[in-house]
Amino acid sequence: MTVAFAKCYADHVGGGRYLPRQEACSIEERERALHRLLAVEADRLAQLPSGVDLILADRRVHTMLAHSYALERMTGIGRLAPSQRLLRRSRIPAWPDLVVYLALPQAAVYERNHGKFPARSIYIDPCFNAAARSYFLGLADLEPSRAWPGLMPRWTQQNWHS
Repeated sequence: MTVAFAKCYADHVGGGRYLPRQEACSIEERERALHRLLAVEADRLAQLPSGVDLILADRRVHTMLAHSYALERMTGIGRLAPSQRLLRRSRIPAWPDLVVYLALPQAAVYERNHGKFPARSIYIDPCFNAAARSYFLGLADLEPSRAWPGLMPRWTQQNWHS
């Protein structure tokens, strides 16, 4: 079996400072950020060798959706459904056959930060991290056939519980 490793988004573009701001203040800003992330996704996957049996990739389309979901939960502005529609229409994302979510306790998030993210960053915010975790827990509760793009229109906010 041949395995390829895709760099994470930030590493692929030379650091997180080259990625779009995740704290979108509007649906339009979130959509622009997703377009940029989809371009990064396409480029990093294009860098992989062809004919591999397994691709391991940190952060994928479900990370984008988890961020949209978390932002929606924190702000009350509906970001998940527009993000789902954008990703569903896109030819760029490769939908994973398996999602592994590794949860890091909030105390470890603080401990490992070492100034990488500012104190007010969503990436170290306990509410944002709890909401992102909730997205993945909700994804785990879905039947496998319901978690993939063909059936995404059935996803609604009531499917997700904290």
